Amino acid sequence: MLKAWYGDACNEANDWAYHYLPKRDAAKNYSHIAMFEAMYKGEIDGLFVMGSNPVVGGPNANKEQAAMTKLKWLVSVDLWLNETAEFWTYRAWERPHGGSHHTETFAPKDIQTEVFFLPACAVYEKEGTAAQTGRWVQYRWKGADEVGKSKADLWIIDQLAKKIQELYKGSTRPEDEPLTNMTWGYGHGEEPEAILVGLEYSGYFVADGTPIAGGFANLKDDGSTACGNWVYCGQMATNPDGSLLYKPQKRDNKDNSKTGLGLYSNWAWCWPVNRRIVYNRCSIKPDGVTPWEGDADRVLISWDAEQTKWVGDDVPDCAATSPPDKAVPFLMRPEGTGCFFAAKASFKEGPFPEHYEPWESPVQNLMNSQPVNPASKIWEPDKLGTTADFPYIGTTYRVVEHWQTGALTRTLPWLAELMPNMFVEISEELGAIKGIKNGDKVIVSTTRGDIEAVACVTKRIKPFIINGQPQHMVGAVWQYGFKGYATGDPANRLTPHVGDANTMIPEYKAWLCNIRRA
Repeated sequence: MLKAWYGDACNEANDWAYHYLPKRDAAKNYSHIAMFEAMYKGEIDGLFVMGSNPVVGGPNANKEQAAMTKLKWLVSVDLWLNETAEFWTYRAWERPHGGSHHTETFAPKDIQTEVFFLPACAVYEKEGTAAQTGRWVQYRWKGADEVGKSKADLWIIDQLAKKIQELYKGSTRPEDEPLTNMTWGYGHGEEPEAILVGLEYSGYFVADGTPIAGGFANLKDDGSTACGNWVYCGQMATNPDGSLLYKPQKRDNKDNSKTGLGLYSNWAWCWPVNRRIVYNRCSIKPDGVTPWEGDADRVLISWDAEQTKWVGDDVPDCAATSPPDKAVPFLMRPEGTGCFFAAKASFKEGPFPEHYEPWESPVQNLMNSQPVNPASKIWEPDKLGTTADFPYIGTTYRVVEHWQTGALTRTLPWLAELMPNMFVEISEELGAIKGIKNGDKVIVSTTRGDIEAVACVTKRIKPFIINGQPQHMVGAVWQYGFKGYATGDPANRLTPHVGDANTMIPEYKAWLCNIRRA
């Protein structure tokens, strides 16, 4: 990777330019929530937001929006001026329904953040690859011309890199070397070529620039090979005529598996090494030869004793010549086997699974004397809601008519017409308790903020019976904001800054709230 990034400036004499890489502070948390908490404290000067909309999608969205007022500059790259790009506008801070839980209000004249908006292309207006959760990397050709002055994100990043290198050209300061010595060349004209980015990811021999065949096993640590990302190594090859073969462009829609398992190994490319099924060693018994009972037609690979190697429809998820007693079924697990609990993993809790209640919960933890996971991260312990003021369970979810934060869909008239209003769902029983009828405007509040929405009183939601007591839930759609045709308060103004113990994924889905008629 360092050789791909720094070329001749990466050599054995300077420890392969390892000192160029910024080092993480072990004491710091680098999660989404921690970044906005640091921003709120004034510890971050600038922020690039590309294809994201934290004013709607981030937890504790009131605070995250307020955090942006502490920035010196913000760059938003998107198709539309979404809520994050225009976080500073007055209507973003307007509180038409009041409420005692809003801690801060701002006027645009008080916000000093300089905002730059760079209009981006839609996916069908640019070339490049897309990867999905099945690990397939598929090339997409340009299908339409870009609109107005919009540009592909590859073009935007390419231009930024070139301009920054221009600014530092000729610098002799050691601290500038990661910029001045950076390799950057993805085409000879103004437009960068996506396939050349793919070549760098895939890896090449430094001596002649030819792609590395096979996969990451052929990478060397002696400076003779370069590869931008080892998991993508081998996605590029050379055709007999010397031209580049970019495997994500392959479109053979025939199923190559003899047993009809639907591998389609010649359609696009799958990381790593075009292996379609991870842990495919598990499809055969430990002896490598005998199928599992009833699964003879689902064997992906098996051991060929004559050839002394694994053969089959898929790329083996083990060393090709490793005998069955050495080829562990779960190669990437420290135990090499499947487990009921994480004996050797570096989780912060465990090894056995345990149940904890959310940070805000209306009930006691019946499974454990410890109510909340002690290894989770709680940023604002003083904002804990209690059932005295917030007796109901709150959660968020999506609707099919709007995608993610709604920036792509609330701007389309036909989708806005299909789902025009921010709404919350409650049961008929809770509606009767609170005097709320279907279609009423309501206020939902937490210690973080409150929102206004249309009430949907429905049989779909039922009261929970927990420890013998009824508990009511308020479900809020989280895809609304103050931009577009269909507008509404962001539901994430209600959610807390709590991160799970291992990945800091926000605790969006369970918190305490109250609801009343507006």
